[in-house]
Amino acid sequence: MKPDLKGVVLDADEAADLARLLDLIEDWLRHADHDTQADLAGFLDGSGHGHLAAAGLARLVEHNALTLHHPLRKAITR
Repeated sequence: MKPDLKGVVLDADEAADLARLLDLIEDWLRHADHDTQADLAGFLDGSGHGHLAAAGLARLVEHNALTLHHPLRKAITR
């Protein structure tokens, strides 16, 4: 049976730290050299689509960083 999780609350500093970490990871994923990208693709190659999975991971990290940045900007400007 799955637990009934409603969400996790982070204070603004924790959310900002997480957003910066996601930005850093996304930047690294986008600028990694060919060998590193090939290693990541091999690691994610469970279904035979490692390069697509690696590109999807970069997009997912970027999306989550942007999702955190939006409410942070709103909280700071209040």
